[in-house]
Amino acid sequence: MTDIIVYGNGKTGQSVAKMLQRLGKNATIYDDAVDKDAKGIFSENSLVIVSPGVPPFAKGLLTAEKNGCEIVGELEYCFGLCKGKCISVTGTNGKTTVCEMIYHILQKCNVKSRLLGNGGVPFSSQVLDVAQDETVVLESSSFQLKDCRQFAPFVSVLTNLAPDHLNYHRDLDDYILAKRNNFLHQTNGFALFNLDDPLSVKESEHCKCAKLFYSVFDRSANCYIDGEMLILRTANKTLRANSAPIAGFLRHNLSNALAAILACHCAGVDLTAATNALADFRFPPHRLQKVASICGVEFVNDSKATNVHATVSAIKCFSRKLALIMGGSDKGESYDPIFQSIQGKDAIVVAVGQTASAIATCGKKFGVHVILSDDIATAVRYCFEKLRSVGGVVLMSNACASFDRFHDFGERGDYFVKAVQEIQSEYQKN
Repeated sequence: MTDIIVYGNGKTGQSVAKMLQRLGKNATIYDDAVDKDAKGIFSENSLVIVSPGVPPFAKGLLTAEKNGCEIVGELEYCFGLCKGKCISVTGTNGKTTVCEMIYHILQKCNVKSRLLGNGGVPFSSQVLDVAQDETVVLESSSFQLKDCRQFAPFVSVLTNLAPDHLNYHRDLDDYILAKRNNFLHQTNGFALFNLDDPLSVKESEHCKCAKLFYSVFDRSANCYIDGEMLILRTANKTLRANSAPIAGFLRHNLSNALAAILACHCAGVDLTAATNALADFRFPPHRLQKVASICGVEFVNDSKATNVHATVSAIKCFSRKLALIMGGSDKGESYDPIFQSIQGKDAIVVAVGQTASAIATCGKKFGVHVILSDDIATAVRYCFEKLRSVGGVVLMSNACASFDRFHDFGERGDYFVKAVQEIQSEYQKN
């Protein structure tokens, strides 16, 4: 009889254990923080279901591999139990927004659907309740995908690729291999790729099913914007929809919208209905969130930018004088692309957190003097004073994780918002 071991006692691990209980299967929960002796738990007859937060170098996982255990991730195990149709979205940035857009469209178009995965609700918590006529929208991280060998959603989306989580993966190649599992095993359905992202285009070469490309401007894509029209072109037909409902989106969110609309169309939703559904879409907080405008200075919270690629994308959204607040906990990335992106721009850079000194050192290479600040609130006030007489944008886009001081990017973003509100309150009194 196979022993089932759930590796990880967090939110996902607890969810997997409850799912197995519903299936009438007994499981042992193992956690490195609690269990000191891995040798006596893992045997060659063990099936190990790994939670996404467990790093590949975890001591118990290494013991499991050495002892010949069958190792599978939560995403892969649950996929085999899911009766519904899956749309899986991955990428370095944008996957949460794309997933929420897809779910919003499906709900507005009366398609039975659930939003699960990396966004907060474990796949295992609801997979046994999914009916055959339902669509499951999955946000799939590299952590979840790394152990997949048969995962094959009906529609897969790859938003973009850039170095990230290099403190978890061995290197960039290892990270990309994990992301590739989002579409690698598909032989039916559709795989969607961002034509504006070179690494995504390169990854499409490994696709074995029908692949479609989307782009904000490139007319060689299958789905793109042409003036006031959204165009969807395949080998058999060309469809058009008025792009007005998404016309006001910033460029990166326009790309996200195209990915979501195309994914929903592949799942059977009318193109015009899918586009119109996004007219009242509300963006998740902490993603280029406009907080306030004070004395001609706009404050933007982009705390979700936890890697360099996201911050570079954010910088491209603004042409006004920019004061950039960045920094946090280290993820092993180079900050060169950020300083390359602000060359020629009239920009102020303030660094905070654990990585502040490294950011300042990098800035020197590009002739940029980086201001060091002990606290985000102090940095916000400094940037405001610098821009108050000329106007501009104070953008907090950290390019780093938040774990040097905050529980997550949301707590960090809330702290930024509070700092802005304090300045706003002072000026409303005067």
